Amino acid sequence: MNLRNRKLVRTIQILFGLYLIFFGVIGYIVTLPAPPYNEAGLAFLMALFATGYMIHAMSIIFVLSGLMFIFNKWSAFGAVLLAPITVNIVLFHVFLDMTAWWMALIFAIVNGYLVWVHWQRYNPMFSKK
Repeated sequence: MNLRNRKLVRTIQILFGLYLIFFGVIGYIVTLPAPPYNEAGLAFLMALFATGYMIHAMSIIFVLSGLMFIFNKWSAFGAVLLAPITVNIVLFHVFLDMTAWWMALIFAIVNGYLVWVHWQRYNPMFSKK
């Protein structure tokens, strides 16, 4: 199976884009009930909410990246834009709270896959001139 098959890539981009838009919009409209986190995980999340901007910034990035994936415009940029958030989600579940770690793993795999698919677009940044 060719993992760079156009139909496979488009399907993953559309599904991931819908996921990102849903959670990005939900971040503005309503607070979903969170799974029960341990004390360290809850303290970290409360600190993010207390900043007053971090959750909104993440929601905006989710919606923008989701739109980039769905409309297949600047999708390589959308994957890179999500990279720092993806790393933080994974590290949160590795070091602070293992609740829903599998969702973080799926998120990281899908984002990593999209970075890999678009790798030829990033290659010039790593070449010597």
